[in-house]
Amino acid sequence: MSLQKPIVMVVEDEKLLLQAITKKLELNGIECVSCFGGQQAFDCLKNFSQLPDLIWLDYYLRDMNGLEVMEKLKKNPKWANIPVIIVSNSADKNKVSSILALGASKYFLKTEYRLDEIINAILEMINKKALR
Repeated sequence: MSLQKPIVMVVEDEKLLLQAITKKLELNGIECVSCFGGQQAFDCLKNFSQLPDLIWLDYYLRDMNGLEVMEKLKKNPKWANIPVIIVSNSADKNKVSSILALGASKYFLKTEYRLDEIINAILEMINKKALR
């Protein structure tokens, strides 16, 4: 049995934040695919030989929002079951319930969670998925 590093796709359009998240995930033994926006994420997914174990999705991107990304993911049977966590600066109740209804696994408000806490939640989710 090979111990393969889990892969997380990080979709974030703030370059410094994208770099910080990626670095922190890699320090925790996670391979990262960094995407600067929704369209780049879909281009990567189309060309992946192995799908990511999880997608870290910023809700507000310059080219599309989290709902649009989730809708597009769910329309493709190949991508529909990839766990997605949403990380956002705002937590409007309608927005949160809409995105969770589309199948997002978790919704994190950036101001309420430290990066370490989000990464621990990701590691937990990936470990649970690996045990199935």
